[in-house]
Amino acid sequence: MIEIVPEKEEILKVENLKMYFPVTKGLLKRKVGDVKAVDDVSFTVNKGETLGIVGESGSGKSTIGNCVMRNLNITSGTITYKGRDISYMKNEELRAVHSKLQMITQNPFESLDPRMTVLDIIMEGPRIRNSARSIYEQTAYTKELLEKVGLNPEYIDRYPHEFSGGQRQRISIARSLAMQPEFIVCDEIVSALDVSIQAQIVKLMMRLQEEYNMSYIFIGHDLSVVRYLSDNIAVMYLGKIMEYTNAETLYDNPLHPYTQALISAVPIPDPVVDRERKRILLEGEVPSPINPPKGCNFCTRCPYATEECREAEPEYKEVEEGHFVACHRVKKGGA
Repeated sequence: MIEIVPEKEEILKVENLKMYFPVTKGLLKRKVGDVKAVDDVSFTVNKGETLGIVGESGSGKSTIGNCVMRNLNITSGTITYKGRDISYMKNEELRAVHSKLQMITQNPFESLDPRMTVLDIIMEGPRIRNSARSIYEQTAYTKELLEKVGLNPEYIDRYPHEFSGGQRQRISIARSLAMQPEFIVCDEIVSALDVSIQAQIVKLMMRLQEEYNMSYIFIGHDLSVVRYLSDNIAVMYLGKIMEYTNAETLYDNPLHPYTQALISAVPIPDPVVDRERKRILLEGEVPSPINPPKGCNFCTRCPYATEECREAEPEYKEVEEGHFVACHRVKKGGA
């Protein structure tokens, strides 16, 4: 019997996205260049799936998240959500889309208004959208959401300072759920939390994704966490995607030297294996995005860099089915 695999539904498509920030000098603010925070990035996210985005600080991960949310006016490119071009939407049209696009940020200690109760924090969005009804219904809905994220519904009248970091992040998640989103950008949502709490939050996000069939962009620098819940992973360096494929392939067969270096630094539970494996240590600092290297962005730190790497920018190409790499060394077939 032939098994028919259902076709995946594309929910987000980003094409040739660029986000440049102008650099000015002097009292007259004369433009002297651009910070190329995101430089010609493309990817898709399917319904119910998670795209992980990893890379060092300054690689452009969070900028991509803010571009997708349209918190930034992009320099160029196209962002398509459920078949609608939202790249340059404004005002009421954009606000209507935002009800289904939500973002959870890194620091739960700063993202919650200390003057508001849990009820007001969670119901702020529905009230702004005029979708909130009586105070009785708001209270019942908030308590339901608190239970969904693993918090006591009786906490409804408390203030943010009365909660731990993990509890605050759960409140942030409940606030996003209040808008009944279809897509959530998770920007380093566990990086400020203890390791044990990180695991709880990740499992919560996976459970909610399965229950509501939501799609995520999960931004992080801890590859072991990103691997756990991502279907596909994009590895970024200095504003560009260096490698993109499914999570299993990326960890079993990393092709780009930068990806190989990142994965070599991920701890392995088995101390014997961890001791014997080869670690790849990158020398030097990440170049300035104002003045990136000529050729490949990674050439100044790559142990395999050649003259070609220093002179010509590598093509971002599909070397195996669904496996894209930007590297002169990697040829078709992944060799």
